[in-house]
Amino acid sequence: MSDCLGTSELRLIDANANRAREGIRTAEDYVRFISGERRWAMRLKETRHSISQLLNSHFSNRQLTAGRDVAGDPLSPGATAEEVVPAGGSSKAVAMRGLKRAEEALRVLEEYTTIGLGAAAVQFARHRFALYEAEQWLEHVSEAAAVVESASLYVILTKSLCRLGLLETAAAVLRGGARLVQFRSKSDGGNDCTLLREARDLRVLCARHGAVLICNDRLDVALAAEAAGVHLGQDDIPPVDARRIVGEKVIIGRSTHSQEQARHAVEVEQADYLGVGSVYETTTKQERILAGVALAERVCAMGLGVPVFAIGGITLDRLAELKAAGVKRVAVSSAIAAAPDPETTTRRFIERMAA
Repeated sequence: MSDCLGTSELRLIDANANRAREGIRTAEDYVRFISGERRWAMRLKETRHSISQLLNSHFSNRQLTAGRDVAGDPLSPGATAEEVVPAGGSSKAVAMRGLKRAEEALRVLEEYTTIGLGAAAVQFARHRFALYEAEQWLEHVSEAAAVVESASLYVILTKSLCRLGLLETAAAVLRGGARLVQFRSKSDGGNDCTLLREARDLRVLCARHGAVLICNDRLDVALAAEAAGVHLGQDDIPPVDARRIVGEKVIIGRSTHSQEQARHAVEVEQADYLGVGSVYETTTKQERILAGVALAERVCAMGLGVPVFAIGGITLDRLAELKAAGVKRVAVSSAIAAAPDPETTTRRFIERMAA
């Protein structure tokens, strides 16, 4: 137990425990207050609390604080003639540095608790690997996740529905202010090479406008095109299995048609956002599940902590009813893609959602 550790080792444990929790909190607050993403904010918070519980199960606070010697620490601030220059950079860079410090501290805790506390060492290792996943998400997904969180309009582009052509329509909706676009291609035919080329062209176009591209169904295309994410229906590969392939490198959205599916998608499948519908009759999909406005209202009221987009048959004149039901985000396909002026129509959707 902890009795096998001397004062110096306990001092080392105390210092690295503080360093780990402080580093995690730095990243946690960035995710919570700047990214606005609940899933990883909660996971980081749970990791931080779990580390404290693990320490408390083996060490008393009296043991850990007894060995502190701040004045005698050779690397404490003011102990050397060198001035410590703040690293600076962006808020994201600050959060990344926090995770790096926490990972290093957990490795130290892992190594030194092997002295008589092997079970604790295993737990510290698990927490370290959890932070590696958080770092991957922060580096690859956090900025796109912030766009999804802030979006009131999600434009779905199916090539066959785009009156002006796929790229011309995409350019128009981006000029109109859309910052979240989905490339839906399953009904368009064509080969995979064409599909990939179109996805890449859309991704480049979206990048010019600071927009996020999500690919429908095709995880392989999303990865090859370097899209920000993939949207998966109930008949597609489950998000849990998609995570095994891509880790935390992409956003994963999930189509849901009931409250049970919505809860399962968030709490079990760890989906980053939900599509709920179809709220109205639509001809976009061959197989339609008419869920109605009532389902969108109920799912939005569940407080699942992820963005929820009502989808299916949504037009400008239906926004008032949706907003009255508590819907804050909508996904729109033919009402924009097939419009004579997609740019103006996009702008009107955004303006009415904000009103």
